[in-house]
Amino acid sequence: MNEVDELWARVGGGDREAFGDWMGRVERPIRRSLSRFARNVEPEVVVQETLLRMWLLAQNRDRELTGADASLRYALRMARNLALNEMRKRGREVPLNEDDDLEQTPPDPPSDPALARAIRDCLDRLAGQPLKAIRARIELGHQMADKVLAQMLGMTTNTLLQNIVRARRQIADCLEGKGIPREEFIR
Repeated sequence: MNEVDELWARVGGGDREAFGDWMGRVERPIRRSLSRFARNVEPEVVVQETLLRMWLLAQNRDRELTGADASLRYALRMARNLALNEMRKRGREVPLNEDDDLEQTPPDPPSDPALARAIRDCLDRLAGQPLKAIRARIELGHQMADKVLAQMLGMTTNTLLQNIVRARRQIADCLEGKGIPREEFIR
């Protein structure tokens, strides 16, 4: 069980302070997931509505989220749905297929050459499945859905996503080991 899951379990037990800590861990990923909707909706409103609904969900003792990163995945899906609903209300329908929320646009390269070198070095230190998964996402993720990438690599979509998370975590740890604070490389 990771830190987000542990915090969510405490939230389910009525720990308000744990909810604040949980929000601190998931707010950034939720905000990032809304970047493609930013022209059509107010992301701050969607984030706050998502967090409010997650608090209400936590109060429902009959509803339990299970699996790795279940609360984060649920919150991301909720934020996406709230953004889409807001777009529909404004008459701005955007056709999305089922896998669209898993697709990625290529990230902007770091503007700091030293940071770019450090990232490449940390990426070169990866091995095995995390390396295959993150390379596929970097090279082809903007062209095809994760489901297709997973099939190409002989993985399930969930395994691909887990390997991407592992790769990102290893890269982040490597960068921190080089003295680069997370604020420099996490948007």
